[in-house]
Amino acid sequence: SVIRWLDRNQPAVLSLVMLLTLATMYATGFLSASLATLEIGPVAAGALRVIFASIFLLFVATVTGAGLVRGGLMWRYAAAYGMLCMAVPFTVLPWTLTYLSNATAAIYYAVIPVEVLVLSRIFLGTPVSRRKWAGFAVASAGLILLALAGARGTAETMAAPQLRLETDIPLWLPHIVCVMSAVFIAIGGILFQMMPKVSPVSITASALLTGNLIAVPALLLFPPAGMPSAKGLFWVLVGGVIVTGCGMILRGTLIRRESAIYTSTNGYVVPIISALIAFIALGETVGPVAIMSYLLVLGGLLLSR
Repeated sequence: SVIRWLDRNQPAVLSLVMLLTLATMYATGFLSASLATLEIGPVAAGALRVIFASIFLLFVATVTGAGLVRGGLMWRYAAAYGMLCMAVPFTVLPWTLTYLSNATAAIYYAVIPVEVLVLSRIFLGTPVSRRKWAGFAVASAGLILLALAGARGTAETMAAPQLRLETDIPLWLPHIVCVMSAVFIAIGGILFQMMPKVSPVSITASALLTGNLIAVPALLLFPPAGMPSAKGLFWVLVGGVIVTGCGMILRGTLIRRESAIYTSTNGYVVPIISALIAFIALGETVGPVAIMSYLLVLGGLLLSR
C-alpha cells in the first residue's frame, strides 16, 4: 500500500502527512462541537462526544484484537489520561464555544506545543534553551492579548450569544477555561510518552472508557432539552468517532512514531484550518485582535523550535 511504501522509503513524509491529517481532524473538532451544541446543548454535546468515542474505540480494540490494558499500573495511567486529559477538556470545550469563536479557541489550542515543551522539562527532564523560553514568553503574550480583548467583549470572540445562560459570569472566564482545557490536553501528550509502550488503540480505548466516569454524570446532570435531531447526532458522531476516536489513535501512533513535541506541532496550522472552516460553515470572521494574537503565538512557536 501507499502507506507501507512511504513508511519504508519516506518515513518523514509519512509523519508529515499524519501530522496534517491530525490537524485537519482537530480543526473539524471545533466545528463539530459548535454545531452539536446548537442542536443538543454544550455539556451534553461534550459528554456524548466522549461516550460515542469510547464505544467506537472499544469496538476497534475488540475487532483488532488489541483489547484493553492490563494491570493496575496501566489502568491508573488510563484513568488519568482518560478523565483529566480527554473527558474534562472535551466536555467543557463546547461550553467555551458558546462564548468564543472557533478561531479563538484554536489559537488557544495552538500553544499546546509550547505547553508540551515546558511540561516536558518539568516531568521528563527535557532541556529547554533560552530561545525556547523566549518562544514561550512570546506565545504567552499572544494568549494574554487575546484573553484581554475577549474580556472586553470584542465581537470576534463571541460566536453564539443565543446559547448562553442568563448569568453574570465574567467574559474572561470562558477564555481561562479554554486555555486550561488545552493545558490538560498537553499534559496528556506528556503522560502518553511516559507510559509503558503498549498499543495506542489499547490505551486510548481504556482511557476513554474511564472517561465515562465524568461524561455520563455530566450528561445526566445536563441532558439535552429534547430528543436530538439527526443533524445534532451526526455532528456528535463526527466529534466522537472521527475527531476523538480516530484522532486519538492517530495522535498516539504519531507520539510513538516521533514524540509528543513533534505531534503537538499540528497546532501551527489548526487555527488557519479552523478559521477557514468556520468562515465557510458558520460565517465567522476573524478580527484584527485574533490575527495579531495568532501571529504572536506562531512567532513564539517558531522561536521555540
